[in-house]
Amino acid sequence: MNLSIYDKLKTLSEKYASNLKQRIDVHSKEMRKDDRSHYLIYRVLDTTNEEGELIGLYQNKGCFLYKYDGSFLEEAAILCFEDKFEHAQRKIRIPNVQGNKPKTFEIDCLVEPEAYEINEIKWRDATTDGYHRTNCQ
Repeated sequence: MNLSIYDKLKTLSEKYASNLKQRIDVHSKEMRKDDRSHYLIYRVLDTTNEEGELIGLYQNKGCFLYKYDGSFLEEAAILCFEDKFEHAQRKIRIPNVQGNKPKTFEIDCLVEPEAYEINEIKWRDATTDGYHRTNCQ
């Protein structure tokens, strides 16, 4: 059965939402086991332990959200190219004919003769390049 682009994107979004929730849940449980000696500095800076805990929780949620939304948009954009162009090729490597390093380049989506870098398409805050992922694991 051939799925419509709507169905493919819906399935993709459900997968990413589920994976994001699972990752946040696991990390939230890990955070509850963390050493909390740094909470002393919260009190020094007139921030309650509860506020500090919420800040840490939401900082980590935001970190994962940026990571997942960037990856989702990249995958969604490639699905759209594949839907629109029958011969679209995803994530291919081509040799570097201009020098020695790097040996190859990755093209997100090739629709000959055009090569598309998906980061050029995504919105700025949705990134997979680490812009907002500092310390996000």
